[in-house]
Amino acid sequence: MAIILPAGLPAIELLRREGVTVFEDEPPAPFAGGVQPLTVALVNIMPDKPTTESQFARLLAGGERPVRLVPVLPDGYQPQTTGPDHVARFYRRWSEVDRYELDGIVVTGAPLEHLPFSAVRYWPGMSAIFNWIAAARLPAMHVCWAAMAALWHDHGVPKQDLAEKRFGIFSHVPLDVRSPVMRGIPLPLDMPVSRWAEVRLSDLPIDGSVRPLALAPVSGLALAEDPARRAVYVLNHPEYDADTLDREYERDRARGIPVPRPDPVRTAGFSWGPTGRVLFANWLAGMARLDLRDRPQGMLDLLLRIQAQGHGMAEGGYACGSTRH
Repeated sequence: MAIILPAGLPAIELLRREGVTVFEDEPPAPFAGGVQPLTVALVNIMPDKPTTESQFARLLAGGERPVRLVPVLPDGYQPQTTGPDHVARFYRRWSEVDRYELDGIVVTGAPLEHLPFSAVRYWPGMSAIFNWIAAARLPAMHVCWAAMAALWHDHGVPKQDLAEKRFGIFSHVPLDVRSPVMRGIPLPLDMPVSRWAEVRLSDLPIDGSVRPLALAPVSGLALAEDPARRAVYVLNHPEYDADTLDREYERDRARGIPVPRPDPVRTAGFSWGPTGRVLFANWLAGMARLDLRDRPQGMLDLLLRIQAQGHGMAEGGYACGSTRH
């Protein structure tokens, strides 16, 4: 459909060259049929923020409703590799965000698998985000490390360290195609994997509150959801560009990290592209179907409308006692 991005964001030119409809700050006119954009926060803790912005904006532009993207950083987080001018111009701290304008949230990964969660410098800021998401029942897509962190925070599910980096493109088996987020998911269900830890099926809550959705024999659990929390946990990277794994391979080899070369046939064919597009389109469709009363901003809008209608009735001479209940 379309994506609304902060004016001047570097991703705008790239996405427009790819044929994506992009608006800066606000569209010049209302969308046809009175369609209202969905507002999605991108909590971006990846080192290369401009690239990550492009990757997720591309996927979020593929839904049936336009999406307004709000770049966010956790309180206490200090970027190490992205220029301060970029951060200051385009990002807000979580404590500065009008959270009641949000319809959903995407929390990215970060190269932190080797650290206990409590040792992450900005863990209090991440916890504040997870706490608010849970309290508001805001639809959330947690990716890679953020999926591990959210599973630990929400359910006490541990991450398990790996002796070697799990790296490459893996085909996964769908475990529950009845889930709305899995509707029409393509086969083979390919996804890039790049992590030093995993979440094991045996560690998921025995009460069934977290449902596994996709699994690979070698790379393990890939997708899970908690329907009650409206949370999706993506352990892998459906957002990656066609060349992301190749660039990571060269970087890791230069650092002396032994990782296998990604399958050139799959990288050349961008085999995981359909997976990412369908996954995010399904997630956005579910968000758009939510009842207004189930969304914080929607509930506020509903209350304001009721108040306005009540005020109009009073001016028209109707008394509360004459209203039928």
